[in-house]
Amino acid sequence: MRPRPLLFLCLALGLATGANLVAAVGNGHGLPFRPPKAIASELPRVRFVATPGSSILLHGTYPKVSSSCVAPIQPILHARYPGTIEIGMDTDGKLFVIGVLTFEDYLKGIAEVPRTWPLAALEAQVVAARSYALANLAYPDPTGSRLGYQLCATDACQVYRGLGVSDGPYGDRWVKAVDATTSQVLLYNGRPADTVYFSTSKGTTVGNDKVFGSAPLPYLRPVKEHDDGASPLSHWSVTLPFADVARFLRAAGHWGSGSVTSVTQSGGNVVVKGGAASTTLTVTDFRSSLNAWAHCLDPARYPTFTASGVRLPQTVPSKWFSTSKVGAAVVLTGRGWGHGVGMVQWGAYGKALRGLSYQDILAAYYGGLRPVEYPELSEIRIGIAAGLTSVTVQPTGEVSVDRTNVPPEPWLVIGGKKLRIRHGTAPPSFITAGRIVTAPSKMRSGQTVTVSASVPELSVAHLVLQTPGMDLEMQPGTTVQAGTADVTGTVPDIPSGTYRLQLELTNGIDIAGSRTRKVRVAGVSPSPTPSPTTPSPSRSALALAPTGSSPAAPIAIGAAGLAAVALALFILRRTRRRPAPPLPR
Repeated sequence: MRPRPLLFLCLALGLATGANLVAAVGNGHGLPFRPPKAIASELPRVRFVATPGSSILLHGTYPKVSSSCVAPIQPILHARYPGTIEIGMDTDGKLFVIGVLTFEDYLKGIAEVPRTWPLAALEAQVVAARSYALANLAYPDPTGSRLGYQLCATDACQVYRGLGVSDGPYGDRWVKAVDATTSQVLLYNGRPADTVYFSTSKGTTVGNDKVFGSAPLPYLRPVKEHDDGASPLSHWSVTLPFADVARFLRAAGHWGSGSVTSVTQSGGNVVVKGGAASTTLTVTDFRSSLNAWAHCLDPARYPTFTASGVRLPQTVPSKWFSTSKVGAAVVLTGRGWGHGVGMVQWGAYGKALRGLSYQDILAAYYGGLRPVEYPELSEIRIGIAAGLTSVTVQPTGEVSVDRTNVPPEPWLVIGGKKLRIRHGTAPPSFITAGRIVTAPSKMRSGQTVTVSASVPELSVAHLVLQTPGMDLEMQPGTTVQAGTADVTGTVPDIPSGTYRLQLELTNGIDIAGSRTRKVRVAGVSPSPTPSPTTPSPSRSALALAPTGSSPAAPIAIGAAGLAAVALALFILRRTRRRPAPPLPR
């Protein structure tokens, strides 16, 4: 087995930077599928369990970064997840986070391609991601084997960002692709195929044996690529002054104090010369040295931008480049991004635009394999983060903790000599509240209403009717761009009364509510059954009474009481616990 990378730090702050760029993933070893083994660990841990429809917001801190870089980034963990979250303490006192959730919910949180892409491209990505996970989850990396997870959440496995994907902007399109391909997998010899994939090609894909050193697999053979031209990395060019090359290679330990006057490529090597000095590096070492130090020492200049204004994901995106000299600089002219094996994600995008189905897209890249039904696991364990100093846990909805004498929420989990849970402070929010510009003052149950809103950033917008202690979402949610937007929602079947209307914005992680407006709703009321001895109950008998209604009365026994209970239960199915106190009115 080819060694797997260790778990990377997870940075989950909404949509990926540069949403039109796609990360490369996969390990390419083509191992057969085996059911995951039972996971046992003596490491202390605490479990937070969210009921269906509820979620868990995590805000984690890492040790302070000590770096020689010009502008080092202090990493954080900030993400929202469904299911169960395990927070454990490693032997060094640092914390790790594992997500335990259904397999389909895991797929709905994968962030590998822009969710605005054609549906066929999204469906092809889902099937590839599902197949890859099933082929690899029995073979965790060394950290996963020790801590007890099956796949990591970074591009060393597949990027998993939880509800920041499924509940974020255009997340409904990705969820639709997951639901449309439920249980569909690519099989080879009756087992899930190791369907690795990457962003952009050099004009052809590469066999798995040439990249990963594993035995050649018939479904991972070279394929000519003609459809990834829309990728900003289909063709790229980087100009590096010789002075910068010398500085970066010197930091990497590959160059002395002299200047560089020449950089030329020779087969799989790059020859660097200057004065009487000369050094030969492999293309891979040359590229990795520049990628490691260019952004570190000169973040304002590197990575550079493409002609269309898209910033490259790395200073040198791939090893597929040629060199030329222009004045006192070397120009690297190259193609592609990623390891080069399997499905080309931008190629899938291009094929979808040409009208190919997701089945045909997958067959084109994976040796003719086509999706078939295959049983999935009911649950998967994902390594979200490791090396944390503290984690704040903020529940939204019903979340239980497997400890006694738990303090009030939000919970602060810290390590050190002992795993401890304390009452913490609410985590920061990275989304700005919007504003209702115009809205109707009167509504009725079942009516679809439109509200004009001011939106500060790309978000998912919901209209919410506030009741004491609970929010009623007016479906559906709508992805809105920054600026003035129309937000629609259907008024649920609720009792008549006065409510507070709020615009709620979310990026799938944080939730921000606007100032509220008073609205009058002509709702529904249970039909009373006349009785000479028992008065008919008022609507105030319902569990969720509107603002300004009379005090609650006992629920009468009989048909009217049953109707009231049925209506209350219907309303409860469409409510959720308010994530934060309402803003001042």
